[in-house]
Parts: sequence; C-alpha cells; structure tokens
Amino acid sequence: ELGWMEDVPYLDRPLSPLEFYREWVSPNKPCIIQNAISHWPALKKWTSAYLREVIGPKVVSVAVTPNGYADAVFQDRFVMPEERQMPFMDFLDIVEKKVTSPNVFYVQKQCSNLTEEFPELVCDVQPDIPWMSEALGKKPDAVNFWLGESTAVTSLHKDHYENLYCVISGEKHFLLHPPSDRPFIPY
Repeated sequence: ELGWMEDVPYLDRPLSPLEFYREWVSPNKPCIIQNAISHWPALKKWTSAYLREVIGPKVVSVAVTPNGYADAVFQDRFVMPEERQMPFMDFLDIVEKKVTSPNVFYVQKQCSNLTEEFPELVCDVQPDIPWMSEALGKKPDAVNFWLGESTAVTSLHKDHYENLYCVISGEKHFLLHPPSDRPFIPY
C-alpha cells in the first residue's frame, strides 16, 4: 500500500506474533496497542517519589537544549544537545518545576540506557516483550528509558529498525510519515 491511514488504529490487546507481523510489521503500519503492558509494576510504581527513592542522587546523562530540540537541524547545521552529567534528583526537580531553568532537560540517551544507566528500574518492566520478540525473530537491540519535560522534542528522523514505544506515564505525540514519503523529505 502506498497510501496511509489518516488515524493510527488502536488494538485492545496484543495480537499473536504471527498476526502482529503479518498485519502491522510487514506492511509498515503503525498501531497503538492498549493493555500490552498492563501487568508491569512500573505503571503503579513509577512516581516521582519512587524514582527519587530508587535512583536519587545517582549521576545520570541528561540532554540539555535551549529550545527542547535535541539532535536537530538549526540554521543549516545539525546540532547535538549538551550532554550533562547530573544527579537524577536534580533533574527531577527541574522536570517537576521545583527549580526553574531557561533550558530544556531530557533523559534520552539511547543504546540501552535502561539496562546500562538505570538498572534499578529493570525489575519494574520486561526488558523483552515476548510476542514482539517472536514476531521479529529476535530480542530487542536496545531498551531505553526516556523522561523529560513536555517541551522536549525528538526531531524528524527515520529509524532503521522496528520500535515498540511503551508509555508508562504522561504522553508522547508522534507525527508519522508513510515510507512512500521518504523521497520527499529533505535530508
């Protein structure tokens, strides 16, 4: 299909691995799967108070930008965010607006930062979602933990792999383009 649906459909539960691969992965179609992670302890446990208690003063990597756009084109140049090492509880103070800053802060490091930088949280989630791993024929290459202010934005990009994005709290907005649009999107 070269066309694209106007709205991303909701599924009320995960499908079998074969159905998921056939209906969604193979044709490159996005979907929102409800009740896929409803058994994860993180859904109840991951409050600011819990994160402060479990991670607290541990120094973590935080992306800092003046405008919320990390890894973005700015005035014909691709700019990376400042990567700052800071105590996690200081980062939470900024996210919760207990401390004001002119910058935008976002825990967004990739390459499995959940297991590498936040191993204290792994017991609250599944590092592998079995039906997805079976559908793709492999375990995840990376499992990431992202947390940020509402003004933190991920720039337009193309991932060269499949993604399963699990929202524990809050919301994340995606603007998706069909693969057929790729030739018309400037590099």
